[in-house]
Amino acid sequence: LDLLECCSSRCDRAKKMAFNTAARLSRLPAARFVSRAPLTLSAPRARWLSTAPQPAPALEPAPPSDFIAKMDERCSREALYPPALEQHRREASGSKAADNTGAITIELRGRVAVWTLNQPEKLNPLNVTTLSRLTQLFAEAASSPAVDAVVLTGSGRYLSSGAAFFDVGVDKVNWPSVLHSQVARLNVGIFHPFIHFPKPLFIAANGPAVGGGTTMQLLCDAVLAAPSATFHTPFKKLGITKEGCSTLTFAQKMGSEGARRMLDEGEKLSAAEAARLGFVDVLVEEGSDLVAAACEFAGGGGS
Repeated sequence: LDLLECCSSRCDRAKKMAFNTAARLSRLPAARFVSRAPLTLSAPRARWLSTAPQPAPALEPAPPSDFIAKMDERCSREALYPPALEQHRREASGSKAADNTGAITIELRGRVAVWTLNQPEKLNPLNVTTLSRLTQLFAEAASSPAVDAVVLTGSGRYLSSGAAFFDVGVDKVNWPSVLHSQVARLNVGIFHPFIHFPKPLFIAANGPAVGGGTTMQLLCDAVLAAPSATFHTPFKKLGITKEGCSTLTFAQKMGSEGARRMLDEGEKLSAAEAARLGFVDVLVEEGSDLVAAACEFAGGGGS
């Protein structure tokens, strides 16, 4: 499931974004950042550049209507979401609208949409409310002519504490096969929108990220981080399988050694070490405005 979900459409878009990422970095003032890793291309970016056509193609997102139709059709055909999450998602789009708008705040800076996970008292978990809201926002941003790119960040101390095991829409069941099916559908439901979103998508890691809050970041086009950020994938300690295409994306971005340290040993990386290994593309200086830097990186300015 983890490998299958890392589909060719995302890889093709990553090839195009390699050019755009390097171009964005070259325009930024050097003094504003501690690390500007993509100026010396990481191994996966170098591979993408070597296989991408020359000159760099313009980023041409799929027609938004096609994206939304594909999402809706696949969700209904394959029942991607566990029952409780699916119910919440349908209610949010129907007449009995669930109040999930506060889970993620939205701000438009130029043509860059800033989405802020907004449950700081819970450390911004990936729960039913947040996941259903994310699904809505991805569909809306894909079809919006006012949005060219998205920056995802968190409020409070954490970027995200990852999946909230007792609030992700998985029913309490005794049959292992049923539980397995629901967890598999949950993982597809979480990461499918990240993979298929047709516009540039960036992470502004304001603080610690755990589990799915970490693996989702390498499904985005670049990761910018504050010095206080940490990155942790405690799958081995929790006795659960790796998720979010991490068995592929971590090795591509950091090499086999970095992937082993994070996925097999469960090592928590500091922002500086993550930048050294290549997980973080831009390490922003202490005291700098992380979101403004991310918006500038995305090409929309920081105002």
